[in-house]
Amino acid sequence: MVSRSLPHEYFVLTPAQKTGPVIGHLDRRPIAAAVIDRDGGRYRFVGIAARDRRGRLDVTALKPGEWIVAPDLVYAEAA
Repeated sequence: MVSRSLPHEYFVLTPAQKTGPVIGHLDRRPIAAAVIDRDGGRYRFVGIAARDRRGRLDVTALKPGEWIVAPDLVYAEAA
């Protein structure tokens, strides 16, 4: 279920610089194996963000350390 009290903007990693190989495509856009945030933090691709029936992002489905990177990609902090 999507939480109305948790705006999805709080869970979006921006800006994120793509790095590493392209490991797939979503809507004809490349999916990078990893991204780096503005502070140099590295994140690895772990999946596609869940949405509810109305098309809203389900941020409650994210695990600790996971972030959304447009368009609807989920990246987790790299160890």
